[in-house]
Amino acid sequence: MARIACGNPIVNVVRSTVAAAARATRATRRRPRATLGLAAALVGLVAVQVAAGCGGASPAASPSPSATGPAAVVAHVDGDAVTRGEVDRAVALSRLSAKPLTFKQALEVQIRDHLLQREAARLHVTVGDRAVAARLAQVEASLGGRAALQSSLSSAGLSLGSYRQVVHDGLLAEAVGARKFPTAAPTPKQVLAFYNAHRADLTTPAAARLAEIVVKTKSLGTAVIDRLRLGYPFAEVARAYSMNPESAAPGGVIGWVATSTLPSPLAHAVATARRGAVIGPVEAVGVWHVLKVLSRRAAHTQSLAAARPAIVAQLTTQRQGTLLSAWLARARAAAHVTLGS
Repeated sequence: MARIACGNPIVNVVRSTVAAAARATRATRRRPRATLGLAAALVGLVAVQVAAGCGGASPAASPSPSATGPAAVVAHVDGDAVTRGEVDRAVALSRLSAKPLTFKQALEVQIRDHLLQREAARLHVTVGDRAVAARLAQVEASLGGRAALQSSLSSAGLSLGSYRQVVHDGLLAEAVGARKFPTAAPTPKQVLAFYNAHRADLTTPAAARLAEIVVKTKSLGTAVIDRLRLGYPFAEVARAYSMNPESAAPGGVIGWVATSTLPSPLAHAVATARRGAVIGPVEAVGVWHVLKVLSRRAAHTQSLAAARPAIVAQLTTQRQGTLLSAWLARARAAAHVTLGS
């Protein structure tokens, strides 16, 4: 999934590399294993399939984008009006993907969207506010929060309200696909092949739960070690000495950190230290670290049995999307489409 950059985690020496790595590790664990890509999340299932060239008819002539105002009608689909605002929204959303749509392509997206909504009405398929809110929360979490999502939308000139409608439309497409193609489940062989191809994504890396004290010089780091050897509690020394307020406040504790995300000197020191050991002072990113290994966790790969439900759900949705795209191409070829008002 495309990620939205939230700035350099090492803003200055006060924000230690270790604390930044801990925050990144916690954020990664919160992200769903199988999430919508940015383009799919923001443009919707139908738009992505059309933009990817999934076939079907296109308008006989290029539609004119000259109509003004979001309510201006630019086409009719079997009598249903397609407005300029709908097409403009599809164009704007596509700017967040690798393949921005032209006005003509975006109109094609909206033509198929109208066909999809008509089919949803025929099948009595609906999407509730709770489902939209849940998907919105999923996408926010995968992007790093509501602020990151709003920033991305703002860059395309879009509002959160417009995005909610797109989320609704994407879920409606998924629901229609599930209703029309309920037997699209993968075979055991396909599930196994997916599992073998994505083992790295199903592996939790080796990690350590750490506490840290960050100081500017080696001599200060040595002074910290001396106080700890005299029996002063690590939390007390961290609050008194650490220049990183984010970790000093909770007594130096920064939580679980994947060892592979640490700078090389720290990664080596942590990897070779026993549980409960105090390490340091170790220099990294221009400051000195004293670390305590509170606990450690070995790398773990999720078993096929545990991963199977999520894999089946993902492959089923993908297959239903492919079948729905083919159905939309046929429906589009049979539809009566006129351009203009």
